[in-house]
Amino acid sequence: MNQKLKNKTILITGAAGGLGSELSLLCAAEAANTVMLDVDQKGLESTYDSIIEKGLTEPVLYPIDLAAAGPEQFDELVSALESELGGLDGLVHCAARFEGLRPLDQIPPPEWLHQVQVNINASWLLSVSCLPLLRKSDTGSLYFILEDLERVSGAFWGAYGISKHALKALTSQFAEEYTSSGIQVLGINPGPMRTRLRATAFHGEDPGFRQEPAIAAAKIVEFLSGERTPEAVFVDLI
Repeated sequence: MNQKLKNKTILITGAAGGLGSELSLLCAAEAANTVMLDVDQKGLESTYDSIIEKGLTEPVLYPIDLAAAGPEQFDELVSALESELGGLDGLVHCAARFEGLRPLDQIPPPEWLHQVQVNINASWLLSVSCLPLLRKSDTGSLYFILEDLERVSGAFWGAYGISKHALKALTSQFAEEYTSSGIQVLGINPGPMRTRLRATAFHGEDPGFRQEPAIAAAKIVEFLSGERTPEAVFVDLI
């Protein structure tokens, strides 16, 4: 078993999704204390079973709905991370909500609010809650999974496209404000991947022409472990 992340605690949101589940598996393979956060309990358990079957480091499951969670829930999570795992070394925001392409005037208001809450508001709130622990780490990492913003700028991308633009701005502000804190802030565009989210937008696309999310996940692990040094705050993995 590899040991690149041994004794490191990594929190991954959207851990039941395509990229999040692969990243969780690879962090466990590198002996990290992997905390998997997602609203999809069955998806979390499926990834957990895969990790255990492979004999990797047992992860911690943290089922939570980012669309409904508030400061109290995140404070409870931070307290648990500190008391049970000794702190936090990395937070990777993989969670994303996307319900398909449609005109702005056809998006139900509750769905708009839901997407914005998951894709941007929760990312800010969870990051702020975790910053005290990340500051204490020698290798504090705060990563946001972005998009090809030119691609999601056009018509029909709705709240998803807008929130991804906002997430880049959030990443930039965190990076500037914490440049001397020791926390590595990155905005990562993994590129087109073979995931359920992409299939929702590109129905006619042959998924065989897109890379497996495990490829992007492996590169993110290299950043988390310090094996690979980013050249800038915003990184394209394509």
